[in-house]
Amino acid sequence: MIQPGEEPPRVTERPPRVTERAPDNPAEALAVVVDNVTALARAELRLAAAETRAWLLRIGLGVALLWLGLMLTQVFALLVALSPVLLNAQSATRVTLVLLLSLAPTLLVFLLFARELRKLKETTHESHREH
Repeated sequence: MIQPGEEPPRVTERPPRVTERAPDNPAEALAVVVDNVTALARAELRLAAAETRAWLLRIGLGVALLWLGLMLTQVFALLVALSPVLLNAQSATRVTLVLLLSLAPTLLVFLLFARELRKLKETTHESHREH
């Protein structure tokens, strides 16, 4: 019986048969081998699914950072294009500061994108070396 505050037992896959002695007949030995191979195959599939999810998440983050970097580049380009007009109304120091403030996050986002791309390449190379 489950007490309040306790989690119910989790239903898990049937563990492979573990025998402490050698099986009596070949059919039983074959059944043990098949159970162990099946458990190994399921574990490999779960591992592959987890690696795929991590890889897709890293790709998604990289694409989002690239998109954000391109959008910030457009803002910087717009401010550069408008800088002659801004120089008529503001001092050159202030316009330069505005340009630098718009360039800083752009460079930061592109650096983060480059880091994610490098991590993705390392992950891809590691998976190829393992196989």
